[in-house]
Amino acid sequence: MRVSEKKIYTYEDLDRLPAEGWYEVIDGGVVELAPTGFEHGDYEAGILAHLRPKLRRKGYVVGGEVGIIIKREPLRIRAADIIYISKERLKTKPKGMLEVPPELVVEIVSEGNTYGEIEGKVKDYLEFGVDRVLVIDPQTQLATLYLRENKTARIYSFEEEFEVLEGVSIKIKDLIED
Repeated sequence: MRVSEKKIYTYEDLDRLPAEGWYEVIDGGVVELAPTGFEHGDYEAGILAHLRPKLRRKGYVVGGEVGIIIKREPLRIRAADIIYISKERLKTKPKGMLEVPPELVVEIVSEGNTYGEIEGKVKDYLEFGVDRVLVIDPQTQLATLYLRENKTARIYSFEEEFEVLEGVSIKIKDLIED
């Protein structure tokens, strides 16, 4: 990640943010994100394909760097790989960035990510009110599920099946293409 420009954006500048490119906004500054690789996309597609049919009647499951406004001042916007938000929290499907915490955020670690970057995103999501953050690391073959309610983290191997949301279990190994 690198800061791409020195302009500091505020919440009132949302409509003036760059229209193209992948980025997050950290304390008002635009931070460019590198494009992800094929492996990252494979994990994202597999998880989306598994979660959507199970959750589509209860809410919305979307992927592809979904913008979440974590704080208005200083402006902080995170880009999530996958989110699930219930219709209880959000009655209608939004068109722009989320300003309501989703129940679940999934982040897939890319080779270029640092531990600090991922840890910072998890911290932001949990402080914002996201109930569960799932971090999937293809390099270590581990999935870490952070639970805001009791401030715990549970680590699972890709071989283990675990409950990602109430009544919805996953086994990472079964969700990716061989």
